[in-house]
Amino acid sequence: MIRKLMMAFMAAFLTNSAVAATIDFEAQDNGHDYYDYSFIEDGFKVSYSPGVFGFYIINDPNDQVGMCSPACPSNGTTAFYAFNDSSVTFERENKGLFSFTALDVAKTFTGNGRPLSMTLTAMGVNGIITSTIFLEESLAETFSNFNFQEFVNISSLTITGAQEFPDFAIDNVILSPAEVPEPASWAMLLAGLGIIGAARRRSLSNGLAQ
Repeated sequence: MIRKLMMAFMAAFLTNSAVAATIDFEAQDNGHDYYDYSFIEDGFKVSYSPGVFGFYIINDPNDQVGMCSPACPSNGTTAFYAFNDSSVTFERENKGLFSFTALDVAKTFTGNGRPLSMTLTAMGVNGIITSTIFLEESLAETFSNFNFQEFVNISSLTITGAQEFPDFAIDNVILSPAEVPEPASWAMLLAGLGIIGAARRRSLSNGLAQ
């Protein structure tokens, strides 16, 4: 019985310590500007830097009038579009570590003859981690999903467009807090261990009394 209680507490403890978040930008719908911009979503801080000439759109292009000319790829939901040497950085709001496992990407303007080329750079406990995404023009005009395994225990993730093709669109960025227990989880575990310890002492005491 005590062993079962211990296993149950540990399972709850580990489950509570890492829950994946999907950054889908829906709460920022209709955003657009030429300046630095940041917001918090699901415990993660998303920061946009325009570089010298950059700007961003957060919207479903089908609903956006006048800013996607001739057109931008759409997946039917709100996505983040970064133009002209922009970059987007993801960090945990509490500055903790996290893992990055997947995102959807596309180019920005369709019909311009350009492919999609972007670089993902992370800082973490294992140093700098980089990965490059490249899609030919025809493939880049619709959103594609990419999965990753190497971005583990990182403190920041920055996405930039390549020098030749500096525009990109992203959506559904999946981030998971590192499996390091939060203070509330520690408190729950300690309370659980206290209950288990008391039960074990009571069991031993009853055994000696018989």
